[in-house]
This record gives sequence, C-alpha cells and structure tokens, in this order.
Amino acid sequence: MPSNSRCRTVPQSKADIRRQIRALRDAAPADLRAEWSARICAKALALPAYRSAQTIHIFLSFQSEVDTQAIIVHALACGKRVVAPVFVKGSDETPCAQITSLEPSAFDFGRWGLRTPKVLQLVPPDEIDLVFAPVVAFACLAPGGGPLQETHKAGVARIGYGIGFYDRFLKRVRAGAPKIGLAFELQRVEAIPSAHFDVPLDGVITEASEYPPG
Repeated sequence: MPSNSRCRTVPQSKADIRRQIRALRDAAPADLRAEWSARICAKALALPAYRSAQTIHIFLSFQSEVDTQAIIVHALACGKRVVAPVFVKGSDETPCAQITSLEPSAFDFGRWGLRTPKVLQLVPPDEIDLVFAPVVAFACLAPGGGPLQETHKAGVARIGYGIGFYDRFLKRVRAGAPKIGLAFELQRVEAIPSAHFDVPLDGVITEASEYPPG
C-alpha cells in the first residue's frame, strides 16, 4: 500500500471525516505504518525547534497512530524533559505529566490501551517549549484562514478524537511554542469545517512531506 500523496476528498462533517480517515489509517499494513513512523520521527528529530527545546510535550501512541517511541527515547537520552497528556474523563482540565521511561510498569493502561503515568509529576503548559500533537485528519489553511477558517492565521487545521483535549490544551501552551502534528499522508483532507474553539497547528509532519509547504 503506497503512501497517499494526493489530497483526499471526504464528507464535510467532522464525524464523517474522523470515521473515514480512522478507517483508512487502521487499514494500512502495520509494517508500512512502522516505516512511515520512522520517517516522520526522523524529520521531527531534525527540527531546529526540537534541538533547542528543553521540555517537549508528546502523545503516547495507541492503536494505528504514528509511533512516537523513537522521539521519546531520543529526547530522554538527550536529557530533555518529556511530558505526555493525562486524559481526565468529563473534565475540562488538560493536565500533562513528566515521563522518564517507556517501561510498561511505569504506566496504567486504560480503555483502548491508553497509557497514563502511574506517578503524576504534573508540568504547567507554559513550561513547554514544543508540542507534538496527535492528528486524526488535517487540512492546510490558506493565509488569512481561507473560506472555512476566517478567524485563523495560516497553518494547519486538525481533527482529533472529538473530546476537545488538545483544543483546550493548546490554548494554554505559552505563545511562541511550536505546535506540530504528526500524521500519515493518507490523513490529509481538502478542508475541515471550523468551529470557534478550534486551535490550528503551526505545521504537520508526514512521511511524505511537511505542511504548510515551503
């Protein structure tokens, strides 16, 4: 299954986009997802923003997401502070906690295999230098926001899993900290419906390209 470099046309509701793109991602062979993940992680590790960051926020991959393990291992080996999201059901809070290991014994495993650090060393969002965010689907925004995103500057619109954690969290990260999504090329769509609470990303890295281009 080749990486898809074309912009995919999908239904316009967020729920439909989420459902279709997750199905596409799940259908990609595991060995290809692993290959694509390795390329994405290599690009992420080459970012000047990563090299200069002292504290990075990164998601702990589950199901068919981009595997972020290589980034986490590298960051820990370099002495960076690594923090991961802590999802609290039914809460508007967006805590994140420092992780110092990827050993299974360091985590509690919840529904769908989501990992939560057993020891919660909470880190304030304004101390984070760089965010790597999970993505279900994404679309590039034109300068000025484009027809569907008039309130946003140029960047990349994202759809997550529908609980709003990252839209709330990204508003709490300090101004100037880059917010980068990690996704497979097949997750790119032509457009995403906007909502007033949506927070765009500064960019998205895929195995095939980096967005916005140029």
